[in-house]
Amino acid sequence: MYLVIDRGMIIIDTGLERIKEKYIEAFSEADIRMQDVNLIVVTHGHADHFSFAGEFKRMTGAPVLCHNLAITALRTGKSPEYVPREEKGKEFLELIGTLDLTPYGPVDPDLTFENEFDLAPYGISGKVIHTPGHSDCSSSVVLDSGEAFVGDMLIDSPLTGEMRLPYLASDESRLFQSYRKLLGMTEVFYGGHGTHLFKMEMLELIRKDKSPEAKKLLDEYNAEEKQGWARF
Repeated sequence: MYLVIDRGMIIIDTGLERIKEKYIEAFSEADIRMQDVNLIVVTHGHADHFSFAGEFKRMTGAPVLCHNLAITALRTGKSPEYVPREEKGKEFLELIGTLDLTPYGPVDPDLTFENEFDLAPYGISGKVIHTPGHSDCSSSVVLDSGEAFVGDMLIDSPLTGEMRLPYLASDESRLFQSYRKLLGMTEVFYGGHGTHLFKMEMLELIRKDKSPEAKKLLDEYNAEEKQGWARF
């Protein structure tokens, strides 16, 4: 869970924690009033990202926003299909199969979008954009400051402890198209579970991926960078 404070305040994802008092305590320790939250953004329809959204909605009075392809997941509490990208992805699926990912409760989203959603009316200089690939309903919060909250497009691996690209992707090609879009507007990437990387570090992580789609992205990115320098 992230809390972004500008002229207004938004929550990005809510985690899988089921004990209401822990959230109340965290807000109290930060000297933040829950009723000051203007919006709850869910980056995608996997339960560990929206589990507590319904309760937060009741506690804060803030509306819940998600991509329109995430509506069913939030309303039913059923995550979209988990699709492994590679052999390690299958190992990751076995691991999460041992976990209780039952959401705290379903939630009916108040606001949805297709391509992008302006956050200015909620006091935040930035927008939410559709960044499919990890799941079809994945989105990212991109601030005018160059910071982006990208959900599970960036993770800490529970298998190795290292930062990496996701083990799961509903569409590999669209995942890397989304990275390409974000690289054009982002300087700092915040992952869905607390990780953050600067742009050059993110490029290095993509380079380590070794997939054909990663190589294609880097070739295109490097070619565009060279063209940019040639114009000076």
